[in-house]
Amino acid sequence: MIDEEDDEEVLKKKWSLKTILKNLVLIGLIVIGIAFMYIGGPDPTMNLIIGFTFICLGVSIIQMKKPPKDPVRQTLTILKCNNCGSIEVKNYEEGDFVFKSKGVCTKCAGSLEVIQIYSVKLKKAKDKGKKLEKDKETLKQTIKI
Repeated sequence: MIDEEDDEEVLKKKWSLKTILKNLVLIGLIVIGIAFMYIGGPDPTMNLIIGFTFICLGVSIIQMKKPPKDPVRQTLTILKCNNCGSIEVKNYEEGDFVFKSKGVCTKCAGSLEVIQIYSVKLKKAKDKGKKLEKDKETLKQTIKI
């Protein structure tokens, strides 16, 4: 019926320029903190406090993570005819429950009964335009040969 999204998409994530720059800045904060602590100056206590603050700030920001986005889900109701056994899939409506009589069969005018209610995670729409252009280009090359 409806394919669920593969978990392999998480593994295929690439590093963006924004992520790389963010990590470099955070590592820079930690390095500055260490430099304050070891290089020293006229007031070693103040340098220790400033260095420790930079290190704590950098590590704390690294530890923060964005909450994962909730996937788009669709709840479906499966109806089965008591007479002919035909099955229909419809969107879930408030008040649906298993074994509820819900409407009339379009094939035999029998009673439809809810047999399942479930939710599926929907796939993200893939970029069909690029694939279509690639397929057209392949077809043109095949025709020329």
